[in-house]
Amino acid sequence: MDVSVEHTPPATAGDLPCTAADLIGLSAELLRAGVAVRFRARGASMGPLLRDGDVLWVQPVEPGSLRVGDVVLCSSAPGRVVVHRVVRKLAGSPEPRFVVQGDQLAWPDGVIPAAQVYGRAVAVERDGVRMAMDRGVPKWLGRLAALRSRWNLGRGPRFDLAWQLFKSLPFLSRYLA
Repeated sequence: MDVSVEHTPPATAGDLPCTAADLIGLSAELLRAGVAVRFRARGASMGPLLRDGDVLWVQPVEPGSLRVGDVVLCSSAPGRVVVHRVVRKLAGSPEPRFVVQGDQLAWPDGVIPAAQVYGRAVAVERDGVRMAMDRGVPKWLGRLAALRSRWNLGRGPRFDLAWQLFKSLPFLSRYLA
C-alpha cells in the first residue's frame, strides 16, 4: 500500500491535509520521537486484509522486536514509503534487516535496513470499527500471508479454489470480504 493523504478539508480538529512527501517526513519524525500516527492508506497491495481507504494506526517500534507477519511503515526506496508485511527477518549484521512485501505483490520490495522502518501497524479502522492487528484472527492471517509470500504460494487454479473456500468461512468474512 502506498502511503498517501487525501487533499480534503479537515473533518475534525485533529485532521491535517498534507502532501505525501510531507507525510513521509512528519510520520518518520513523530514515530522516532515515540508518537503514534494515524493516516488513510491508499492502494491494493495489502488486500484483502488492508484495503484502499482504511485508516491505519502505526506505533513506534524497536526494529529488533519485529516478527515475520508484522505490517510496517517503511521506506522501500528514496522518497517512497509503503505499508507492507515483513516476510523475512535477516540476521548476520549489526542491525536487523527485513524483507517486506505487499500481500498481493509477486515480488518483495528488497532488503530494508532497520533505519528505514518507521513503525508497526497495530490497528486498522474500517467503517467506523477499529480492529487490532497484533492479536487474534488478524495476527494469524498476517502470519499466513507472510508464509504465502515467502514461499511464493497462491499461483494457479488449485490455490484460487482453496482461497475462495477459506474466505467463505463465516468467522473470516469480517477480515477477508
